[in-house]
Amino acid sequence: CTSLVAARTIAKASAAQYGIKVTYMPYIMKAVAQGLLEFPQLNAELDEEAQEIVVKKYVNLGIAVDTPNGLVVPVVRDAPLKSILQLSVELGDIAVRAREGKLRPADFKDSTFTISNAGNIGGVLATPIINFPEVAIMGVHVMRKMPRCVGEKIVARDVMNLSISIDHRLVDGADGARF
Repeated sequence: CTSLVAARTIAKASAAQYGIKVTYMPYIMKAVAQGLLEFPQLNAELDEEAQEIVVKKYVNLGIAVDTPNGLVVPVVRDAPLKSILQLSVELGDIAVRAREGKLRPADFKDSTFTISNAGNIGGVLATPIINFPEVAIMGVHVMRKMPRCVGEKIVARDVMNLSISIDHRLVDGADGARF
């Protein structure tokens, strides 16, 4: 995550002049979106009635948002097609509208994969629950300085745990780990 911290520092300063808040989440969203293109079996659902696996041709990310009324999961559509700044703007918009209770029914439709961020409340590791009918969800946890080996030296590095829950009826555990 040390490289991520450096990239975000640059983008944060640049975007601030346009009133855009850049957090780590848009970087994670972009990486997840790209990963889903590489591992489409995680971007699918099981149509139980038809008894078939439906692999989605689009990537729409459900983003879990903690609100005064509980957790909600609005959707950012077509994530792979958007830049970090575009994702930042959309993420900020849905988070504000979620906390103000101003989301519309359309804001919750067609998610193909969900990201839950417990890092902003200090979470170190969790097992998030899959947002049905999706087949996987990723948990993002707090970033902190940890000792790591770089060559022959032990140095402080920024480290963040990620967790994934997958529906093993559709996704092989090895593919979930590779993702």
